[in-house]
Amino acid sequence: MREIVLSTLRKYKMLSHDNSVIVGLSGGADSVALLRVLLELREELNLDEIFAAHINHNLRGDESDSDEIFVRNLCDEWGVTLKIFHADVKTFAEKNKIGIEEAARNLRYEFLEQARREFAASNIAVGHNLDDNAETVIMNLCRGAGIKGLGGIPPVNGAVIRPLINVPRLKIEEYLRTHKIKYLTDSSNLSNDFTRNRVRNIILPSLENEVNPNTKKTIARTASLLRLDEDFLEISAQEVFENCAEKSKNLSLNIKKLTGLHPAVSQRVIRVALLQTRKDITDITYTHITAVLKLANGQTGREVHLPGIIVTKEYEKLIFTAQIKTQQVAGFNYLLQDNSSYYFPEIEKTILLSFISEQTLNTKSALSHCTKIFSYDKITKLIYLRTRLPGDKISFRNAEGKIFTKKLQDYFTDEKIPKTQRDSIPLIAHGNEILWILDGKNRVNAKYEAEKNEKIICVSVEEGAKV
Repeated sequence: MREIVLSTLRKYKMLSHDNSVIVGLSGGADSVALLRVLLELREELNLDEIFAAHINHNLRGDESDSDEIFVRNLCDEWGVTLKIFHADVKTFAEKNKIGIEEAARNLRYEFLEQARREFAASNIAVGHNLDDNAETVIMNLCRGAGIKGLGGIPPVNGAVIRPLINVPRLKIEEYLRTHKIKYLTDSSNLSNDFTRNRVRNIILPSLENEVNPNTKKTIARTASLLRLDEDFLEISAQEVFENCAEKSKNLSLNIKKLTGLHPAVSQRVIRVALLQTRKDITDITYTHITAVLKLANGQTGREVHLPGIIVTKEYEKLIFTAQIKTQQVAGFNYLLQDNSSYYFPEIEKTILLSFISEQTLNTKSALSHCTKIFSYDKITKLIYLRTRLPGDKISFRNAEGKIFTKKLQDYFTDEKIPKTQRDSIPLIAHGNEILWILDGKNRVNAKYEAEKNEKIICVSVEEGAKV
């Protein structure tokens, strides 16, 4: 076993010289063998220090406490510094609405990472073996998984390393017997109440007896090949993502570029985009991914609601938005006072509203992009800086010079302004008449154009705060 572990450590470059490592020590055969073999290899690997961490899950009463005592005594005997954690798995599972197995796993890795930081260790070594890997592949296959899931347990995952991943469970037990090392047997491993135990105790033995006596090794080898394929496809997807993605307020993907890809790549590009939007997407399934791809071929304005993410189609883009649990900030509505200048933080602009005669107006300034003029006599209501409201409309002049009125909603649609942006576009408004749309196109209301020799209202918009 020693040679297999040493080969695995070197093949996957799990450790570097002068590294420190912390072993997740349950007291079972795998973790005890892992700790022992690393202690044997310490000088050869030039390891700085080896620590251990034990998590008491408090799921088996006195048996859990006996496990803790065993681990303490073992570490005292072998001269290993030990950190003990106590976990309330049942409460954690109820609070997060997850199963006991998942809750125990999540807490276990959380505590192991905490121990790694406390001891300033480089890596966390855990005792997953070849049999565990085969069990995981079968479980993932039956639940429905892509290449990533069928790749099984990765030998290296961030700071977590698995030196026993190529060692069969029987060889681990043989190693412990040869060295006369005691270990614990978890009584829960004998019960078929858990899915993994049924795979371990019923399904895999049946496959070995009826199909292939080397089933576990064959599955592990296939998983290793699939991990290579997955790694290549992930790298390719990341490169394609960089070509498809645009980042402003929200991440978006170019639909034409996305839909021209092979499905194996486009699905992964979607996953990359989801990961960019929300760090944890463990609850995102294949069904969610295909729903996003279907949206890309649907009508503009449609949305797909995923766990924690909304994907919207806006013309030639898919826009990814993280769902915010807190209530979104409402639109703004400010009265513009006569002959006054105010800075509005929502739009980071200063607006000056003034009433002057046409003769005194600087024509060059009036025609600039940041200043617009309107007829004083036609303005019969107060003027506001606000966001859109139901019933808003604006009038334009067509090519023949005739004035026609259009709903603001229709204007946004015609101009292909994304729905996600419409509620934040600033408007200079007079009742439900929009005088000026501050969307960069600077469209103004033709009905309120100033005539010669009449008083005018001048609205100037400048970037930033003006002193």
